[in-house]
Amino acid sequence: MSERSSVLERIKRSVGEDIYENYVKLRRVMLGAEIKVTTSGPRIEYVVIQRGQRPRVVFLHGFADCKENFFDSAHMLVTDYNLLIPDLPGFGKSFKKKKGRYNLQNYSDWLVDAIRAEGWTQFHLMGNSLGGAIALDIAIRYPDMVQTLTVLDPAGIVVAEVPSIYHEFLNGRSVFEIHSPMQFEYFLHRVFHKPPIIPPLVREHLFREFSRLSRWNGKILSDLLEGLTSMNDPRLEEVSLNHRLKDVKAPTLILWGDRDSFFPPVTGHLLRKEIKNSQLKFLKGLGHSPQNESPILVMKIVKEFLKGL
Repeated sequence: MSERSSVLERIKRSVGEDIYENYVKLRRVMLGAEIKVTTSGPRIEYVVIQRGQRPRVVFLHGFADCKENFFDSAHMLVTDYNLLIPDLPGFGKSFKKKKGRYNLQNYSDWLVDAIRAEGWTQFHLMGNSLGGAIALDIAIRYPDMVQTLTVLDPAGIVVAEVPSIYHEFLNGRSVFEIHSPMQFEYFLHRVFHKPPIIPPLVREHLFREFSRLSRWNGKILSDLLEGLTSMNDPRLEEVSLNHRLKDVKAPTLILWGDRDSFFPPVTGHLLRKEIKNSQLKFLKGLGHSPQNESPILVMKIVKEFLKGL
């Protein structure tokens, strides 16, 4: 590559990153969101939106995601609720420790400590994908804190006879290992039924970030799977949430994109069957991250659920 080409490439990278960061900042300012960081224990960055005495909602994002991607949905909630949205440990700007053990129990404990430190002892809890699995675990282990539970295409539930992304992981294939623009495009089409329109320079920036973190994401995935090697591993039941779903006591809303390519919609029926006080709604034409793909529709359903209790 010539020196001139190298300079132009650096400029393109810088512009793409600047556009993305400024867009995120603008959305944060429009929400009136305050960035905070835990002052004790592991470093967790989160945003809080508080406007007087209102019901509180905590949202937990999915694997390889970040708190900022909930901002579009947050706009639908801020008129009625105070919000707390963390970067999950290992993602965004929260701590990343090579020797840390990023399993479900630790995630729940880390996040509950951070939420308590903010002074929130009761709240409505929401989570998507990995965040949904963590939300289920928190609802089971800290029932007095969770007023209601909303899960969107949650991870952590395994239907062994139905192909899912867990089968792919245990067969040595990971959609999160991204080393080329083509793999990044494939990833977007797996997460969304209809991927969002992303400006080219921003798309390049996001691809580079995913590529840079591919090995790290593999480490977290390995921690979450707790050494499982196959769907026939006798510890599968122990690692999954299947046998614990009956212990969820909070009123629960289960939302599932009917085009989810990670976890088949039949998984939603299992949750509905096992969680007594629950309701299940399928979201037509939406993929694995419905709150990002159609925030207005999804948050309208969530608000109806919360206000109907």
